[in-house]
Amino acid sequence: MASTPDPVEVGASKRGHDEGNKDATHGKSRDVVTSLEARVSRLESNLGTLGERVDDLDGHYNDMRRSTTTSKMCLVG
Repeated sequence: MASTPDPVEVGASKRGHDEGNKDATHGKSRDVVTSLEARVSRLESNLGTLGERVDDLDGHYNDMRRSTTTSKMCLVG
């Protein structure tokens, strides 16, 4: 006579397998979130650096403008 598996054991096995997939999915989700957080952090850092460079360029532009205005006043005066 052929034996059939105990339904409780099969059910437990399937539940364990499903929970393993869920844990793996949550692990992957955490990895994705961690990766995205790192990328956002790098972008924020780069944005700050770019902002500083824009401020530096703006300062140089204003200095050149003042210098040009002063030179014109010396020539006229």
